[in-house]
Amino acid sequence: MKTPHPRTDAAAPRGIKCPISAWFAGRSACGQAAFTLIEVLVVVAIIALLLSVLLPSLHRAREQGKQAVCLANQHTLALAFVQYAAEFRDAIVPSFTDQYSWVDWPKLPNGRYLTEDELQRATDVEAHKRAIRDGKLYRYTKAVEVYHCPSDGRDRRVSVGGALAYVTYSMLNCMNGDNEWERVIGGTRVTKLTSAIRRPGDKIVFVEESDPRGLNMGSWVMYLNHEEWIDPLTVWHHGCSTLGFADGHALVRRWVDPRTVKMSQQQQFYQQAQNNADWQYMKRSWTVAR
Repeated sequence: MKTPHPRTDAAAPRGIKCPISAWFAGRSACGQAAFTLIEVLVVVAIIALLLSVLLPSLHRAREQGKQAVCLANQHTLALAFVQYAAEFRDAIVPSFTDQYSWVDWPKLPNGRYLTEDELQRATDVEAHKRAIRDGKLYRYTKAVEVYHCPSDGRDRRVSVGGALAYVTYSMLNCMNGDNEWERVIGGTRVTKLTSAIRRPGDKIVFVEESDPRGLNMGSWVMYLNHEEWIDPLTVWHHGCSTLGFADGHALVRRWVDPRTVKMSQQQQFYQQAQNNADWQYMKRSWTVAR
């Protein structure tokens, strides 16, 4: 007896492949029910609708995650500020950008500081990270990532000025900054001891800043004797910024005046602030030396 050939004499397979074009004809060439073109377009439209609903939600969730990281960074820095004072007899860590301060000026491996022109032409942020590790608060934070908000695109050259930078946060000048600057802006002198800070839970130490020159130079300043900003803020978090306070806590602050938002989006210096609730809030949060 002839042995059946497995490919020619065996039972036909249960499923028969049909050309894809046949599925748009109402009934396939194989006699099976098929999708009409209208049905396919309806499915595509439903998928597009779902994507239009889900993608903004995913984007918001991603941005909320970045804000949460930034807020945690501010909390860590504020606690480091408190720890430094506890270790150094109530002293406030210097807020300027130099070898004695909470962060140093960006430098090369041999210790030479970058010039402002070199900051503009830098091709990476290693000098900035080196400055963090040499800063006076690094022993308490122990991570360079704490100094950078994920929404700060300056480490990828995504900023108004286009210069690379890494450190997102700045200390207010009143916190053991530059006395000459404090007098220029209408203050008396900087505060050097945490015991001299009245209501530390209301007094800001750290703000977010996005200086387009390649570094948040010096400390953050604003005029106190008349309604005018000097340094802008940031509004990466849907019109909000994170702030760190002298008692170690941090919060998210929404800026309410459109002029504040515009100034910060465009990184405009020396902007008028008449009747600006945000300027008034920052002034109340400024520590005036006793």
